[in-house]
Amino acid sequence: MHGFQHEPVARLCRRKHAHGLWVDGPLHPWRDANGTPTFITGHSEGYRYNVVYDWHNGQTWTNWNAGRHWNSPRDTVEGHYANRHWIMSPYARGSLVVGLTHHEFYQSSTTIGGVPGFNSHAYGFNTRWVNAIGYVRSTNDGQAWTVPNPGDFGQNHHNVRCVLIPEPWSYQSINTAYGFLHPSNIVKEGNYYYAFVEVRNLPGNTTLLDNGFAIIRTSNLDASVGWQFYNSANQWETVNHQYYQGNIAPQQPKIFFRVAGYNPYTMYDQNGRMAQSIRYHVPTQKWVLFGYTGLQANGFCYCVSDTLVNPQFEANGRRMVSLAGGGAMNEYHSNHYISVFDPNSQDQNYQTILGNSAVVITADEGVRYKIGTIQIS
Repeated sequence: MHGFQHEPVARLCRRKHAHGLWVDGPLHPWRDANGTPTFITGHSEGYRYNVVYDWHNGQTWTNWNAGRHWNSPRDTVEGHYANRHWIMSPYARGSLVVGLTHHEFYQSSTTIGGVPGFNSHAYGFNTRWVNAIGYVRSTNDGQAWTVPNPGDFGQNHHNVRCVLIPEPWSYQSINTAYGFLHPSNIVKEGNYYYAFVEVRNLPGNTTLLDNGFAIIRTSNLDASVGWQFYNSANQWETVNHQYYQGNIAPQQPKIFFRVAGYNPYTMYDQNGRMAQSIRYHVPTQKWVLFGYTGLQANGFCYCVSDTLVNPQFEANGRRMVSLAGGGAMNEYHSNHYISVFDPNSQDQNYQTILGNSAVVITADEGVRYKIGTIQIS
């Protein structure tokens, strides 16, 4: 696989509200049923945009119907998994769009401006914070979204709103932030749909985490149950919704590029955000996974694999994106999100990179998206 160079281009400003239009997630586009480039802003309140004219000119991005298109439920019961969902992984088939979400639950919550379910910080900044991977769907091109009914098999924490279910906070009661976070876009290989998620795993009796990413897949994108994860035995294992995954549970997704001893309050994400954007590079016939590592300066990185069914990302190693064309470390630290795609891809979900360049978009501290290009040298 050839190297990449990044060339920043434009900064696309967005307004910022107390609980309104924040840029707090990657921009993963799809084409709606009419072929119009579309995306929804990643947050628990999401706005759908059409990009009719030019990805490099934010003034041409149009808020569809001038409204908000996703209002996350605000239920502060942990096992309901309906507190705050960020839609991060839309995947379209015609006008039907399915998405994976980043879900946040705070064991100690507060109400801000009449809106419940925020982290109270009563036990320290961003503590008692549990993350899960949720599931949503839209039947009208992302204009409105629904979450599954609870269906928790009679046990509160085994909710089918989740694709991966984190250990409940009460099991270890450690004041930190853990679980499954920040799903990538979804892609299809063979009969399966794949996505990647950040893992912050508590191995037990410590505030320090194992950090890296996991790979999940399903053959039925129309359900939150039946998903599989790649485990440490290099086998695909079906999620058991009568239990949970991670931490000290029997079901353990493999943590790729695992780094132990991670402290989220004093360190950037170590390798957890390496898996933010997955695309198939047609010229080299490889899957390329883009993201961020906090282990090296200028942390924008990528790794490759010939296939997803038997992923070889670790064996092929992590490679850094050259910033020779511009850019700075603070564009890629752990509070930023990275999306890479080829606007010329004809796939409805921009699955392929067709040539020697692609668009890179980063989210900048809730204020704006910044857009540039990646050149494949």
